Amino acid sequence: MKKKSAFLTRATLYTFLTLGSIGMLLPFAWMFFSAIKPNSEIFTSPPTLLPSNPNWGNFIDAWTSGDYTQYFINTAVISVLTTIITLFICSLAGYTFAKYEFFGKKTLFLFFLGTMMIPMQVIMIPIFLMMAKLGLLNSYWSVILPLAANAYGVFLMRQFMSTIPTELMEAARIDGCSDFRIFWQIVLPLTKPALVTLGILTFLGAWNEFLWPLIMLDSPDMMTLQVALTQFQGQYEVKWNLLMAASALSMIPIALIFIVFQRFLVEGIATSGVKG
Repeated sequence: MKKKSAFLTRATLYTFLTLGSIGMLLPFAWMFFSAIKPNSEIFTSPPTLLPSNPNWGNFIDAWTSGDYTQYFINTAVISVLTTIITLFICSLAGYTFAKYEFFGKKTLFLFFLGTMMIPMQVIMIPIFLMMAKLGLLNSYWSVILPLAANAYGVFLMRQFMSTIPTELMEAARIDGCSDFRIFWQIVLPLTKPALVTLGILTFLGAWNEFLWPLIMLDSPDMMTLQVALTQFQGQYEVKWNLLMAASALSMIPIALIFIVFQRFLVEGIATSGVKG
C-alpha cells in the first residue's frame, strides 16, 4: 500500500513538472518557429505552430539588417563589466555584514534591503542627472554604474557567507593573514555557488536591460541588442519574423551560460537561505 501511494505521488509530481515544463517552453517554441515563418503567416487564423515553408534565411536577414556585431559587442562589454563589479562589491559588503560586528549593523542592513522597495521610476531622473554631471552620458559607464551592485546581491552573499565557520577566519588571523587576504583567499573560494548564482542573475539582467541603455545611450554605435530590436518596428508594419529571429539569436549566450553553470545556480539559491 505504501509503495502504491509513493508511486502515485511520484507520478503526480512528474506529471505536474512535465506540464509545467511544456508550458514554460511553449513561448520559446513559438518564438523559434515564428522566426522561420514569412511575416504574413505569423498571425494566420487559426494559428499554426509549424511553418508551411521554413525560411532559415530570416536569421541572416535579421543579423545583417543592422550593425548587430557591434550591438553584440556593446551588450557583452556592458554585461561582463556589470557582472564583475557587482560580484566584487556585493561580496565585500556581504562579507562585512556576515562576519563583522559594528554599531548599527542590523539597522543599516535593514535600511539597505529597504531600497529594494523603491520603484526604479523614482531614481531614474536623479541617476540621469548624476551621469550627466559626471560627463558619462553615451558611454558604457553610464549604463554599468547604475546597474552595478544591488541590495539583493548583498543579501545573497551575506546569507551564504553567514554559513562559513568563523573559526577559519580566526585561524587565518593567527597565521598573520590580513582581512582582505582572508576574504580573497579563504572566503571567496568557499562561496563559489553564491558567486555563480549572483553572476548569472546579474549577467542576465544586464544583458536583457532595455530602459537604462535607451535613456543613457543616444549614439547608434553604442546601442545594445535589446534597444536594437526596436528597429524592426516601423510606423506602419512590424517585421515580426525578423524580430523573433533576432530575439532568438540574442538568447544564445544566456542559454549557454545557464547550461554550463546550472549546477552552481541551483546550489547557490538553495544554500543561501540556510542561515539568516
